[in-house]
Amino acid sequence: MGFSYAGNLLGVGSPIVRKFLTGESMYVGQPVKSGGSTGAVALADIAVDLREDTSNFFGICTGIVDGSRAWTKAVPGTAQYGEGTTYSTTQSVIADTGPSEVEVTLVIPGLTLVRAPIYNTTWGSALYEIVNTTESIAGTTVISPVATADIADALGSIYCRSGANRGIYRNIATVTTTTTVVTVPFPYTIAVGDVFVQASCMLGFGGMDLTTAFDAIDGNNVMDDYYSVYYHEVNLEESGKEYAVFSIWAGNQAEAG
Repeated sequence: MGFSYAGNLLGVGSPIVRKFLTGESMYVGQPVKSGGSTGAVALADIAVDLREDTSNFFGICTGIVDGSRAWTKAVPGTAQYGEGTTYSTTQSVIADTGPSEVEVTLVIPGLTLVRAPIYNTTWGSALYEIVNTTESIAGTTVISPVATADIADALGSIYCRSGANRGIYRNIATVTTTTTVVTVPFPYTIAVGDVFVQASCMLGFGGMDLTTAFDAIDGNNVMDDYYSVYYHEVNLEESGKEYAVFSIWAGNQAEAG
């Protein structure tokens, strides 16, 4: 499952569900935004052109309504797939199956809680585990044996999976492809062989970019363009099962780097 409704901050009431014509093919679990001239909704991708940077992430596709619905098996490293709708502008197709239409659970800025998996660029690709190569007595530096993607400074978290600091998170201060530095030190020495994982998500205000198929949070990116969100939970405990719970922030939701 990709993006899913996780309740609201009031703790009462039911999700608000509406039906919309789509402006492109999509699957259950993908986030949606305004579709412009092609349909009421489209995929909530992020790009640098003005229309998309000012367009709101306002819901999650939670059902397929039209007759084109079909189930496509998930492909790890590609997309989650599942039940989807095939967008068409061909009159004969529309006469046969109806226009592409989906059920959308609305995401109310600052109120609705959304849960989403965190992957490395593509669906099903777990975040890279860093096996530290250099001791840090001060508890502030983690060195990766190989280059990883450069996560944006001050927009990510690092978590210790193995070692004296196991179970502890820290916000990232600076990061290059091989070196991660934190301002608030881990309480114990970071030893050679300690295992860490980092993601471009952090508790509180942060940014959210999406995987290539727009079906999960991309936890390994430089955050050039992203949605402004508030992270209520970031869980990096288990490889391949990392996730976050967030609410979209009100106002101009997407930011261009």
